[in-house]
Amino acid sequence: MNWLWVILVVAAIGGLLGYFGSDRNRGKNAIQGALVSGMGCGYIILQIFLAFVGLWILFKLGSWLFG
Repeated sequence: MNWLWVILVVAAIGGLLGYFGSDRNRGKNAIQGALVSGMGCGYIILQIFLAFVGLWILFKLGSWLFG
């Protein structure tokens, strides 16, 4: 559940940066900043998860072959 908090905090930071980083359309840029930063953080967490799954499969295969 910690990964969800990480994504929410990163999305909030991205929303604040999008809001304060522009002079026009502050609401639109805040939403876009939150969405892009949240999706980017979620993508990185997904890649880390898939790397661990790949390592787990590799170790299971090695255990089956050489065990």
